[in-house]
Amino acid sequence: MITVMALIQTAIEITEKTVENNFDAMQIAASGDVKGAVFNRVIKCGRHPYNYAQTDIELDVISQFFFPDISSSMTAASSSAFNLAMGLPGPLIADLNAILCLQNTVVAPPMNEGGIKWMSILRKRPDISSEDFQDHWFNLHSSLAKRLVHISGCRQNLVLDGPRDAKGHMMVDGVLELWFPDNDSFETAFQTAAGKTLMIHANEFAAEISTFMTSPVEIIGKS
Repeated sequence: MITVMALIQTAIEITEKTVENNFDAMQIAASGDVKGAVFNRVIKCGRHPYNYAQTDIELDVISQFFFPDISSSMTAASSSAFNLAMGLPGPLIADLNAILCLQNTVVAPPMNEGGIKWMSILRKRPDISSEDFQDHWFNLHSSLAKRLVHISGCRQNLVLDGPRDAKGHMMVDGVLELWFPDNDSFETAFQTAAGKTLMIHANEFAAEISTFMTSPVEIIGKS
């Protein structure tokens, strides 16, 4: 599965009412060959329980669009109706960066985006290659993540293309999605031996991690 995301900063706070007022426009923006779409409103920015160095990225919204392959994502992007801001009016957008990701489902997320959902932005260590980053993250790390208590969903999104700096480094190397029944379960999971092992291993491939609690709204359900 391919995921196209928009990392968005807004000019004003996005509330539940904002989403409600723009829901019809969001559905139109996600129409066409899109297999699913989720509007993730950031409601809290916080440090990961392991207290990693954070990225310099500030976010208010993360929009997600799901496609079966890259070609269908490109077809959708060429549509006049498709809108990475997912229907938010232009004056509300302060900054928007699009990323193309390869999705890896570790633990199938709950139906209808239930529970709480944390999303983390990862940057790889500068001394490892993109291939090694993927190998560490998609293989051993995903196996360790399955051992977390209370986890109800886990999805990794490896960034294939997106904004780069003057040296060619990716703005973002990965986006992690984690679902738990509630915030206490999330905190508890990373205090266990399995949680500590998971985050120690993350040191082997990740240099910076920023974590956001989101309020996800499913705009189009995945078929």
